[in-house]
Amino acid sequence: MATISRAEFSMGGRYVFDRRSPATWIFSHAIRKWPLWILNLGGAFGNAALAAVAPFLIGRAFNAILASPAQVEQLLPIALSLAGLQAVRALMQFGRNAGAEIMSQAMERDIREELYVGLLGKSMTFHNLQPVGDTMARATNDVREVNFMFNPGLNLVIGSLIFLILPVFVAPKIHPALILSPLLFIVTYVFALQKYLHSLQTVTDEVRGSFGILNTRLAEVLDGIETVKGSAREAGEVDLFKRNAC
Repeated sequence: MATISRAEFSMGGRYVFDRRSPATWIFSHAIRKWPLWILNLGGAFGNAALAAVAPFLIGRAFNAILASPAQVEQLLPIALSLAGLQAVRALMQFGRNAGAEIMSQAMERDIREELYVGLLGKSMTFHNLQPVGDTMARATNDVREVNFMFNPGLNLVIGSLIFLILPVFVAPKIHPALILSPLLFIVTYVFALQKYLHSLQTVTDEVRGSFGILNTRLAEVLDGIETVKGSAREAGEVDLFKRNAC
């Protein structure tokens, strides 16, 4: 999609991101990085799938040793297979993490550019009414949090989710009774995680809000530092800074 940019210097045909909701806005940014998503998801699934193969190889090794007579000649091929398996897993894990890191850095770059272009298009009335510290906090720290949301945040969630679901399909191949443990764990894990995230959301909102207040007050004090020093308010401003930081 093309639109007219409000930046002072820009190229034509800029992409318009979907701003109907935060979720659609993030999705419209993320979907443009689909090759990196394929690398991340493929590496995560391949790593988990190959990890599920290792117990079968170890079981074959035990069966070969416990056989009568012992089939020692099978141990070397099994050991080489395990070594090759771990080497391939290492490459897939590297691809997964590399894809997530490149994608998160690209997301941060694109979102920061979009924010700066939007700020350049705002009127002077908007900038006069908007606290400078709050704008600084959003342009730096909040944009950086989007980076962390994708890596390590979403990267770890994807890897953990695949490792969580895969035993449900692999365990019955060893013995049907083994499916009960992963199913019970998934159910309890979902309820525990939901409760934890609900309690964490309140704390997170308070921390982000206090950070904006802290930056706002700090920017105002730095702009009027001569007034603060002239009225000997240094100690009071230090106390106020500490209260805002708590």
